[in-house]
Formats: sequence, C-alpha cells, structure tokens
Amino acid sequence: MANAFEGWGKKYGLALGVVVGLIIWFCPIPLAMNETEHKLLSIFGGAIIMWITIGVNFAVSSIITTCLLYFWVGNVTGATKNGSLIHSTDFALSQFSGSALWLLVTGFVISIAMMQTGVAKRLSLYMIRLLGRTPFGAVMASLLTNYAVAPVTPSNTARTAAMLPIIEGMAKTYGCERGTSNIGKALALSATFGGNITGSAFLTGTIANVAALSAIVTAAGASVYTSWSFWTLAAAPTNFVILFLCGWLLIKVFPPEVKEVPGGIGFVDQELKAMGPMSSAEKRAVIFFLIALALWATDMFHGFNSTMVAFLVSALIYFPKIGVLDWRESQNHLPWELFMYFGGVLTLGDALMKSKSIEFVISGLLNFLGLHVIPQLPLLLLLIGFTIFIHIIWSTTTAMAAVMLPIYVGIAQALHFDVARFCLPLAIMVGYALFLPFNTMGNIIFLGTGYYTVSEQLKSALILGAIIWGMWIITAFTWWKIIGLT
Repeated sequence: MANAFEGWGKKYGLALGVVVGLIIWFCPIPLAMNETEHKLLSIFGGAIIMWITIGVNFAVSSIITTCLLYFWVGNVTGATKNGSLIHSTDFALSQFSGSALWLLVTGFVISIAMMQTGVAKRLSLYMIRLLGRTPFGAVMASLLTNYAVAPVTPSNTARTAAMLPIIEGMAKTYGCERGTSNIGKALALSATFGGNITGSAFLTGTIANVAALSAIVTAAGASVYTSWSFWTLAAAPTNFVILFLCGWLLIKVFPPEVKEVPGGIGFVDQELKAMGPMSSAEKRAVIFFLIALALWATDMFHGFNSTMVAFLVSALIYFPKIGVLDWRESQNHLPWELFMYFGGVLTLGDALMKSKSIEFVISGLLNFLGLHVIPQLPLLLLLIGFTIFIHIIWSTTTAMAAVMLPIYVGIAQALHFDVARFCLPLAIMVGYALFLPFNTMGNIIFLGTGYYTVSEQLKSALILGAIIWGMWIITAFTWWKIIGLT
C-alpha cells in the first residue's frame, strides 16, 4: 500500500497540486476576500497536495512556494508602489531565519551526539537488562527507552532506527519467527508506536511539534503556553501513562508464547561487554544532554529561549577539546532537506495567518457546519479525536502540522478563543502517526522487519487511538484544568 501510494504520488502529485491550485485561483473571489488572500489560498491548496502525495522532494516544494510568495504574491497586504506590486524578500523568506527552524537544527546536533557517542544504545541496553526478562517487560523497555531519549531526539525516524538492532536482539533471544511469533509482533509494534507516542510528549520529540507550535506563536505570540516546559507539563504525564496502556494492549492483542525469556537475556551483557566501559565522550554527551534538559525544563523560571539553549549545548558539543562531535563528520547526518522544507512551510503558514486567509475560510466553514454554536471544550475534544485519526491519510506529521494547525488557529480566531490554550492540545496530537506504514518513516522501518503485517498494525493502532483519545479527554477534565490549559 505504501509503495503504491508513494509511486502514484511521485508520478502525479506535482501535476495534481498545480491543477488544484489553479482551480482555487480561477474560482470567483468572494466579496469579503481580497486578491492577496485568494493567491495565498491557491498556493496553500496546491502545496497541500504536494505534501500529501510527496509529488516533489520536500525541499523542492519549499523552493516552489517561496518563489510564488515573492514573484506572485509579493507581500502580505498586496501593497503597490507606483502601480506595481511590491516584491518583499523579507516576506518570502520571513521564517527561514526564525527560532523554530534553528531549534530543529541544533536539536538534531544534540541527537547526533547522543547517537554517535553510543549513549543512546547504552541506555537502551541497560533498560532492557532491567526490564526485559518477561515479554511485557521487554515491550516496556522498548517504550521507556524511547521516552528517555525523546527530549533530545527531534526525529521519530532516528529514535526508531536506533531501536532496530535492540528489538532484533530481543526478538532473537526470545526465539521469535518473523510473521508468526506474537512476541515478535508486540516487540516490533512497541518500537513503531513508541516513537510516535514519545514524540508527542516533548516539544523537541519530533519536527512536527515545532512546526505546530510555530503556527500558534505566529498567531498569538510567545507565552508561557508556548514554552518547552509547559508543553512537557501538559503532554509528558499523560503520554507516560499511554506508554503503559500501549504495552498492556500489545500483550493482550498478541498473547506471548512464553512467560519469560528462554535462558536469560545474555545478548544484552554481550553487547555491553563489546561496548566496553563508558567512554569520556559518552560521559560528556550525557552532561550536555542533562544541561539541555535542565534548562529546557526550567525555562518558565529563567526565560531563556529554547532555541538559544540548544545553541549553547550545540556549542559545547562542537567546542574544541571538550566537545564530542566534529562538524565535518556530523554535517552529513543533519537532514538539510527537512530544514529547507520546514522554513518554507513556516513562511507560508505565517503569510496565511497574517493575511487572515485561513480565518476567512474557517469562519465560512464553521457557519456552514454550525460548529460555531458548540462550546469551546466539547469542540476541542471533538477536534482532538479528529486530529488523532486523521493521521491515517497523512504520509508525514510535519506536513500535517503545516496544514492543520493554521486551520485550528483560524477556528480559534474566528470563535474568539484563546489561540494558545485552544491550539496547544491539538498540536500535542500531531505526533500520533500510528496507523499505516506510510504515515511516517519510523513505521516503514519496522514494517520492513517482517514481524507484523499492515492489517495487524492497523487493527492494534485503531484500538490504541481510541485509548489515546479517551486518555486525553480524561486529561482535559483533570490535569489540564489544574495547570490552567482548559
């Protein structure tokens, strides 16, 4: 399914995006909409198709939209000079120098340091040795290891790839046969689901979170609700509970063939022995990780920007003598394509919100559907469920964040809700790409192991999605009220 969709998208996605953009452009302009808003919505409609189908490389899609913003739209108000449209470079490139983009770059630097020095692998092995003697313990070791490294790993793909050899080792120890062993299915799916769940728990857990929060900051400005620590306060406790419910669900859906590992988990000791004592570089990487975590966790008190904290830690990571990475060696591991794409996405989203284009469309849609009469909390709970399950059609959470959060911001603005408090819970839901392999690269990685099928992933993900929705409904009436979010 994933390969067929991807092949179709690459073949027809760009052409379809152009067609959709032109259809929107040639539709009559409503009386309340100006030409600039109409142009932006045309670009947005075409971009959505490119992002969903991956009709072109992500970086290329960003280049295309940036060119259209500069040469066609010109500026956010449609201002002219001497009868000619003003073409503003600052407008077309406004978010390429934004703090959100650089939080991703520096966040990946910290992640690479954790991976390259071996700290992430060592942590995984210790977690497995502590918990992995039973099937449920092994599943929880996978989930909790994901949770432990998520704050400094802004990539589900990176975390999932790091878990691959560990899961394979555990499966081998349990004597799992690919495609038939229930323990193998549960272990592989724990890594698949764990990457998505833990990505939701922390602002720096996945690129999509920063994209989602940037839409909120653009519309409402920075506040306590948009800090790293408040995201963690709002999301991490419930996601921690969700991890245990996920582990329980996997063991129930795929009952283990044995109650404990045959002959012990000797492979862990073998791996740790092969790694040897903790190196000086590993120790320094742990110190840098703790510095980042401590400063991010306390940003409500000291006020230091999350991006600048990441810059500080990145400087330490590269600093001569005390650092753990060399720039020339690590630069090839930085996903520059995604950074280029992210800058373009943020810039387009910023233009859509500043021009009120999205707000215009949402106001009309709300009136048509009658949603404007639904109170804020029930509407939020409905949108939380919608956001969780709409993942089934998306092939990247970053694209989903770029499309859906401006829409949610528009809803909040149209209904005069507090934008940050209404949209932050929805931003937290963007990480749950649980359902099908093409929803995220991490899903594809573990489908490739052959331990489970697409239908087995979908079946368990649908149940897990319902559990997650229920947990957030409970959270909205309890924990979020305590911290002032609802």
